[in-house]
Amino acid sequence: MNRLSLIVVIAFGVAGLLTTTASAQLVPEIGYVYPAGGRAGTTVDVVLGGYDWTPDMQLFVHDPRIKLEIVGPPSPVLISEPPYWFGYKARGFAWPLAREFKAKLTIPADVPPGLVKWQVANANGASPVGTFHVGNVPEIVEDAKRKNAQPLPALPVTVLGQIRRIEEIDRYQFSVPKAGPVTIELLARPFGSMLHGMLQVRDANGAMLLDVSDSEGRDIVTTFVAQADAKYELSLHDLDFAGDRSYVYRLTLTAGPHVIAAYPAAGKRGETRKVEFVGIGLATGGPQLESVTRDIAFPATAGVASFAYSLETPFRNAKPHTLLVSDVAEQVKVAGAATPLTAPVAITGFFETRFGSDSFTLELKKGEKWELNALARAIGSPLDLELQVLGPDGKQVATNDDEKGTTDASLSLAVPADGAYRVIVSDRSGKSGSRTASYRLSIEPPREEITITFPTQLPVVVGTTAKLAIKVVRDGGFAGPIPLKLEGLPAGVTVPADLAIPEKLNDLAIDLTCAADAATTASLCTITATPTFNGQPAARKAGAVLLAITMKPRLKLTPEGLDDVSKVHRGSTHLFPFNIERLEGFAGPITLEMTAKQQRHRQGLTSEEFVVPAEAKRVEYPIFVPEWMETTKTSRMIVNGAVKVADPKGNIRTLLQKQELRVGILPEGALMKLSHSAGEPTATLGTEVRIPLALSLASELREPIKITVMPDDSQTSLLTADLIQLSPGQKETTLIVRIANDAKLVGEQSLVVRAATLRNGYPVISETTVLLTVKPQ
Repeated sequence: MNRLSLIVVIAFGVAGLLTTTASAQLVPEIGYVYPAGGRAGTTVDVVLGGYDWTPDMQLFVHDPRIKLEIVGPPSPVLISEPPYWFGYKARGFAWPLAREFKAKLTIPADVPPGLVKWQVANANGASPVGTFHVGNVPEIVEDAKRKNAQPLPALPVTVLGQIRRIEEIDRYQFSVPKAGPVTIELLARPFGSMLHGMLQVRDANGAMLLDVSDSEGRDIVTTFVAQADAKYELSLHDLDFAGDRSYVYRLTLTAGPHVIAAYPAAGKRGETRKVEFVGIGLATGGPQLESVTRDIAFPATAGVASFAYSLETPFRNAKPHTLLVSDVAEQVKVAGAATPLTAPVAITGFFETRFGSDSFTLELKKGEKWELNALARAIGSPLDLELQVLGPDGKQVATNDDEKGTTDASLSLAVPADGAYRVIVSDRSGKSGSRTASYRLSIEPPREEITITFPTQLPVVVGTTAKLAIKVVRDGGFAGPIPLKLEGLPAGVTVPADLAIPEKLNDLAIDLTCAADAATTASLCTITATPTFNGQPAARKAGAVLLAITMKPRLKLTPEGLDDVSKVHRGSTHLFPFNIERLEGFAGPITLEMTAKQQRHRQGLTSEEFVVPAEAKRVEYPIFVPEWMETTKTSRMIVNGAVKVADPKGNIRTLLQKQELRVGILPEGALMKLSHSAGEPTATLGTEVRIPLALSLASELREPIKITVMPDDSQTSLLTADLIQLSPGQKETTLIVRIANDAKLVGEQSLVVRAATLRNGYPVISETTVLLTVKPQ
């Protein structure tokens, strides 16, 4: 490709990208639920954090028994709270900016514990799937205002928390009436939380008893042995001391042990057999790894693939452990012994060394077909497995490392010749070498089966068509047609009759047609596939897709100067010009707001909602640059335009369009600086403290300056001061802070004092922080 051709291709790609961006609304995304679920049989007040949500959201819970409803108006777009990272770390990930909605979550008593899927939709599209958790033990919400460890009630208990800020550490105090194992489970990653937990437990003397980190993003389950009535403090923070509103978690403490592995990990359907369970303190309640054996009756019901077993011990029941159910003989590998196998078979084992491997031999016949699966993550083990098959001549016949979405391995084997074959299972994680890290190898004949996949959400514009892409994976040689049924389509959306994936084909594009007079609504549609296996129809519920009827965009928003970077004084407001192209005849007002997913958006850069008058085609949008922003790097701001439009049924809907390109900002020196000379003063409850203040001003600031205190949530109404107003010529003043006679203030208090004025009608702000020590009377 010559240089001219390359330039043409790049230009076409950018133009295509801009056209695509302008032709589609901004789809809402789920940020978080806080608290991240609730206990079965309760109604819970929650906050929903949504990215690019509008006031007219629809909520969909995949379990129809559960009700989730919004009960209040949306908050403004929320800026990440200080402290902020500076230097190298400030150039990393920028957390999305959410709006929060108050909501109620009602969970009937018959809902079993576990994760529940949910989605949202509006006139711009439907979201990907989010999750929350249903529990079955008492729950308590974190007291975010506490400055010392929060006492917990009797175990078991689930703490619903949030690592809301950078450097935040949550602390909890607990005890148990009887000595024995205590199991702690941290659940965060399934909720979309980026929390990599760092969990520590100390005794009353500060001695470290437990120090566990989640460096892989798999959450934490761990056990330590507690003494009767001793007080323990648990601390939790992010591994990198990161924090954000989206860092929600559920922390469950249970007085009892935790089963780490089971040998075998599965049992044959309908049999009763001995299973050895491995975990900390299972037999004696001590701090060492122990095992106990129980007779387990495996379900005989066809189609049951697993069940949860709660091991009874003298130290209360262990957290339920999942055992698999199979249709083949289940064996346990004997450590250090060669293991011949006769297929079909399954065997559970562990590697005796780090990065270990086990080898199995079996006689196979030419033309036979077998499915080999090596499971670790699927049975709660941390191993990363590799699977390899060697033929009678010692040469590799087949191999597999990771299957899609997992580090487990599987492969299909068509036996090329009679003889003795070796199956080698290896670990690539380095976490092998202990009975806590198990694996299960199964060798079974292929069975006719299908796996259907499709998007979890799909928009269809009013009066147009869309295609729903269905894909199928056929197993066991199945090649027949696969009839499909879609149920629960939105009113006004139709699909062709007699849908089916044709014989031997692996995909189908379903045409969805939306009427021109359809309302912009959404519906959770279920898809059922009914292939015929061995002459019998076999219905398979493939899942659900959220279909959202949307409208065409009504505007295109582009910054003047395109991707230019503007220098802006720190602590001041700058007006950025935008051009507005109105589409589809829309002439009404437009509300500008920050988009959820920014680029290089750090350190509190902010703007408020701004209404553009009807008919206007150009606007200057105010953006505030805090005084602490670094001058050594640029920041970015991306803006949404929101408009209200009636759909064909007269329903007023909000359409959201993201601007083209972005606004660039390079902070430079501040126009105003507030400082204090109080040092680190000490005062007593019920008294006052005097804080000398000094102010430096640029000559262009000519409006009066207001001096106020900015108490945080824990200081409101307890630390107060009268407003001081200065003329531009005044450079010094003294602020008198009144300290309430309230014991909650005792200790160190960081008190923020703010100076604010106007420049061209927009704020200029500077702040200083006083570290105040408050003593009791």
